Amino acid sequence: MLHPFLLCKKITILSIGIVTLWISCPVAESPFSIAPLASLSAQESAGSSARLAQAQKATELGRVAMNSFREGKYEIAFKNCSELCKLEPNNTSYQMLQGDISFAAGQMDACVAAYDKLIELQPSLEPRLWQRGLALYYANEFKKGVQQFETHQLVNTQDVENAVWHLLCAARISNIEDGRSKLIPISEDRRVPMSQIYEMYAGRMTPEQVLEIANRTSARVELDGEQHRLQRYYAQLYIGLYHEMLKNPEASIEAMKKAAKLNPLGKTNFMGQVARVHLQLRQAPKNKPPSDGS
Repeated sequence: MLHPFLLCKKITILSIGIVTLWISCPVAESPFSIAPLASLSAQESAGSSARLAQAQKATELGRVAMNSFREGKYEIAFKNCSELCKLEPNNTSYQMLQGDISFAAGQMDACVAAYDKLIELQPSLEPRLWQRGLALYYANEFKKGVQQFETHQLVNTQDVENAVWHLLCAARISNIEDGRSKLIPISEDRRVPMSQIYEMYAGRMTPEQVLEIANRTSARVELDGEQHRLQRYYAQLYIGLYHEMLKNPEASIEAMKKAAKLNPLGKTNFMGQVARVHLQLRQAPKNKPPSDGS
């Protein structure tokens, strides 16, 4: 799954330097540290003065949001980014950031709304917004999730993760057997242990077999090194989701706890937040009941 802004003129903070979800990159320096005021002059009209004040406020809201995001203070980041998007509702970079922060904060309705607004502003981004599909899954909007992952398949044809999330949504609409009958064919995702994860969801491999592959080390995969942790993180993450699909909540939570503890991707990487957010939503005292996704 590639970040949608890699091919967009307005590259967001979280997309800079990311090649795939496997690569953990430090967040680039926030553009909010450079106030967008250079084009404004003291001689401009009262209207420009108002714009100057708005730009200053946006700069401060953005700075606080990004600093809080980096520190893992997701609720504070969400509050400030929400205010930022109200102030600048047509800024695509801010809407993308709002979607990412909303997901990290466990605010799925706000996350979907931010991505929907982003698509409204720039329709060409829709196929690349796999993040929206994950938010739709957790918002119990399974039919829309299926559509999002089918659309993403058009631009990312060999991604096991896309096929898995498509199945997760499809299985919730009807049942596992029907979902598996629509499993998107993937044959060239060479990331370890993605091919084994695919086989597990197809019903041809067990979670134990997936873990056995993910736990392997080699001359290129050092014990408990970054690549080793990535392999184990993704194995536990998708095993947790697999158990949820099979309606084994205790096994799902156990695997997700292991994934969240392993997370080598950091506090601002979207996929790095999934296990933690999953636990936040599934262990909440009161949960929004699943719907048919209509």
